[in-house]
Parts: sequence; structure tokens; C-alpha cells
Amino acid sequence: MAFRYLTADAHPDHDTFAEFRKRHLEALAGLFTQALLLCEKAGLVKLGHVAIDGSKIKANASKHKAQSYARMGETERRALVERT
Repeated sequence: MAFRYLTADAHPDHDTFAEFRKRHLEALAGLFTQALLLCEKAGLVKLGHVAIDGSKIKANASKHKAQSYARMGETERRALVERT
């Protein structure tokens, strides 16, 4: 809400944010680290090591393949019966 108030209810698009970030890259460089350290101090997060390699993994998340919790249980029971 504060953002919308400060921007007079404007809705900037992705390009606006990207351009702002590029223009102020040096000033924003340590902001994320500062925010994380504040959250750690407040007990909101536990800091550790995170590695991201950019790997892309093919997934099938179609509506037809999705299962409810009950259906997953049935599938699991069938799989167990087939193994015995």
C-alpha cells in the first residue's frame, strides 16, 4: 500500500523496475545483504549457504497429471501391492 501511495497509484511495468535497477546498481549492491542481516538479527531467518546453478529441469505439471492427496494414497497403495 505504501508503494501505491508514493507512486500515486501508478503501476510500473517490468521494464521500469529493470531500468531503475540498472541505473542504481551501485547504490543497491549491498541492500539484499543488509536486509538478510536485519532479518537474521530479528530471528526471522537462519543464514547458511545457498547455491543456484541455473539448471533447467523438464517437468510435467499438467492438470491431467495432478493428483489429490487421496488419489496419491491410492496410487501408493497400488504400488505397494504390485511390489509384493
